[in-house]
Amino acid sequence: MGSSIPANELPALQEAFGFPDGSQSVLPATTYLIGFMLGPLVFAPLSEQYGRRLILVSTLVLYIVFTMGAALAPNWAGFLVFRFLSGTFAAPPMSVTGGSIADVFDEKVIRGKANMLWSAATLVGPLAGPVISGYTYQYSWRWGFWIAMIYSGICLVTVVLQPETLATKILRDRAAKLNKEKGSEQYLAPADQHRLGVLATLKITTTRPLYLLCTEMLVALTCVYMAFVYAVFYMLLEIFPEIFQGIYGFTAGESGLAFIMMFAGAILSNIFAWYYDRFAQSIVRRYPSKHAEYLRLPLACIGGPSFAVALFWLGWTSRPSIPWIVPLLSMIPYGFGYQLIFMAMINYVADAYGIFASSALAACAATRSVAGAIIPLAVDSMVAKLGIAWSCSVLALISCALSLVPFGFIIWGERIRAASNFSKNLQNAPHPELELTRSVSLA
Repeated sequence: MGSSIPANELPALQEAFGFPDGSQSVLPATTYLIGFMLGPLVFAPLSEQYGRRLILVSTLVLYIVFTMGAALAPNWAGFLVFRFLSGTFAAPPMSVTGGSIADVFDEKVIRGKANMLWSAATLVGPLAGPVISGYTYQYSWRWGFWIAMIYSGICLVTVVLQPETLATKILRDRAAKLNKEKGSEQYLAPADQHRLGVLATLKITTTRPLYLLCTEMLVALTCVYMAFVYAVFYMLLEIFPEIFQGIYGFTAGESGLAFIMMFAGAILSNIFAWYYDRFAQSIVRRYPSKHAEYLRLPLACIGGPSFAVALFWLGWTSRPSIPWIVPLLSMIPYGFGYQLIFMAMINYVADAYGIFASSALAACAATRSVAGAIIPLAVDSMVAKLGIAWSCSVLALISCALSLVPFGFIIWGERIRAASNFSKNLQNAPHPELELTRSVSLA
């Protein structure tokens, strides 16, 4: 929600802060997404070392504080600084939650359903932002941020009540409790037997997402695909007013309601994925030796073409001679494809990288935030030179090319993983910290 709240508040923000037209109009989203890029690189790996709960609670508190700062900002520069800080501390749930789900659900098909619900929730926020701001900006541009802050406060209560899910942290806490009760230091969690110092730990954990991005082809290609899909969403935040306000005369609030069609498509994708999971379960039972993570990819194979078709549909039906409902309906296959792509690729990466899922997902979150921050800067000039139809067509053609990624993973994924030292070590190395039911070891 935080990233897209300013989408329909730009006229009010311009009136309040007096910034010029042009590229500065995308800065509220861009600065937020730059912070959104940096956050996962730091906090997701730290969550693998110090626990999920500590990271989620502390960063959510800071997000609330900096969102309040944005709402109270006295000038344009201060507003952008608070947007950057808000994005930095809003990012951890996007990557840490995937790791937390991997902690809790060992069975991959059940984990896929949990990830499906989570990825649906992550789509609701960006879709709700333009709808909320489209109606609240007429009272004050600050109200959109107040609503985001209030909602985050409600979420904070649920996060505080959530128990720790990371096995290593649970065992460390158990060992610390036993040592305190017995007045000794004889109990030691398995992960602490060869524990590194703080600086060494920070060096390893904070560079792991970058390492995975640069050395793991599966992670790199997934990042590129998801980054583009994510960037297109933020480009549509700029293109929608051109279509629905410029061509069809919608108000800002009515233009924001167009995003509800995306949500309808996302709902359909979740229903489809739910029934697909039943089929996946039967395959896993029949062929238990197969890598279950490859069963995630057919959803992306369906979502990719749907996403591309929706962009062609939107571009070539957005004209005065065609009723507004026709381009609006294109957002149903768009939301359907967007959600299937994200569900499939997130689940695939989480399954493939196990206890390092947060680091792999952090790499994905960082790259898509970079794309979401930078690529939309070209929207105004692209639409001015190419027009809406060809602008959407260019995006659709790129989508067609990238939609081959999950097909490639199905065909060559085994070979890619076999050639990866990291993947081989991950599969072969023992992870005693995952045995939650076992007691801590003696030093």
